Amino acid sequence: MTVLYRYGRDGRTRFARTGRVIADTADGVTLWTAAGSPQIESLLADGRPLRSVPVADRFALPRIRRETTWRGPGIVQFAPTAGEFSISWFFTDQGDFEGWYVNLESQPVRHDHFIDSTDRALDVWITPDRIPHWKDEDEFAHLTDRPGRWTTTEATAIRATATALVSRAAAAEFPFDGRWTDYRPDPTWPPLTLPPNWDDPHLATP
Repeated sequence: MTVLYRYGRDGRTRFARTGRVIADTADGVTLWTAAGSPQIESLLADGRPLRSVPVADRFALPRIRRETTWRGPGIVQFAPTAGEFSISWFFTDQGDFEGWYVNLESQPVRHDHFIDSTDRALDVWITPDRIPHWKDEDEFAHLTDRPGRWTTTEATAIRATATALVSRAAAAEFPFDGRWTDYRPDPTWPPLTLPPNWDDPHLATP
């Protein structure tokens, strides 16, 4: 089964990535996104990547959406049934496990062949030896208390969610218990395609 994982707000998708369901349990759904899989990406209106400009400009300059492809090796992504985050397993070109990427976001909403969520800027990279590295704290601080984003009080709760996940990783607790770290996709799987209705209304809340 193919799923489109979409990030957006105000009913509009800003980023979308195709993935194949490799596990679907009471805990959540797990996807595999192969290298070169089609995706929708937000760019600056002149085609530059968002991160090519300072944070203040990143959220003020006009944007466009463009179909691109997932760059780099494939990833495993887990979206929990209950929890305001997702976790991705990254691998090297040779298929060796490289680390976990914890993305703080609204509770993923699953409907039809979509999973919708809203990004909350703050991320944590956790190495295989379970050392956390906090990421995008400048974006998180810049967006806190801005209209349509999160309040200072909500920012404290978002950071607390991240801290709890870092603690679970240090204790090798689910989902940091070794699952998926040696995952290999079926080499006979055909490439995924972007569904024609990828821009249907986005259902996640901030």
